[in-house]
Amino acid sequence: MSDRLPQVDRMAEIILQRPSVTGKELARELGFAQERSVYYWLHKAGYAGLRDFRAAVLTGAYPVATAPASSRPLRAQQVAEVPLVSGFLGDASRPCDYVVTTQALGRGAFALTVDSDDYRPLVERNDVLLVDPGQLPGDGDLVLVEAGAGLPLLCRVYPAAQPLFVHPVSGRPLQLPAGYERKNRPTVLGRVVGLQRVF
Repeated sequence: MSDRLPQVDRMAEIILQRPSVTGKELARELGFAQERSVYYWLHKAGYAGLRDFRAAVLTGAYPVATAPASSRPLRAQQVAEVPLVSGFLGDASRPCDYVVTTQALGRGAFALTVDSDDYRPLVERNDVLLVDPGQLPGDGDLVLVEAGAGLPLLCRVYPAAQPLFVHPVSGRPLQLPAGYERKNRPTVLGRVVGLQRVF
């Protein structure tokens, strides 16, 4: 039997809760007008009768979830896979893996693994950052910036006419690589919207 019938699944759940339930009680709980409807569904599912089906349920031959699927509350409204890029500035179109998240992220979002101890204790080595380029950062938000020669930096940003980029732990102004100060400012790659710690 490959196709499961919801009515029969519900009967099985009731039998698990009350093994001595009668056909009449099943009909009443399922909202059937007549007891013979119970037997109709059991025959349709391939069982000779209630005794046969009860034995299958109680021995595990007819596997049943402990709670009906329709009554289980969802823990998350959505689940998404985000590309895990191999380097801070890796190509998101060629991810090395994917990270599962329940966060609402925009198009172009990506994940990356931190390979530095510079941000401890806030962010540890091997933590996975979820970065969303579509979300505008506010005061003090963590952002990932490109700071020349493909070198990425994690920092806090204070947007203004001249944005201030500071180290996320020490609060000191961001130290840019030599020669980079001649450029206008670091390029914000995206706001850090989540962190997944691997233990």
